[in-house]
Amino acid sequence: MINKSLLTSEKPLKVKLSKISENQAKITFSDHQSVEINVKYLPKNSKEGDELYFNLVSEDEFTLTKKEIAKQLLEDILNKDEL
Repeated sequence: MINKSLLTSEKPLKVKLSKISENQAKITFSDHQSVEINVKYLPKNSKEGDELYFNLVSEDEFTLTKKEIAKQLLEDILNKDEL
């Protein structure tokens, strides 16, 4: 399911895919912290050195329906024109 936050995020979190081994992938943040995740969560054809983007969303934002997403996107676009 697509969610509004991923479509409209202005500041996704940029990370580097620093290591891939068997089923694990190490991703490194700009402040040199890192975390390991299962490779099944990576985009297809990811390779070491790739830069990836994360967007942290709440459960409420994640579960928006497509109709709600479209409505909120349209409202955001129309409100920006008013500024």
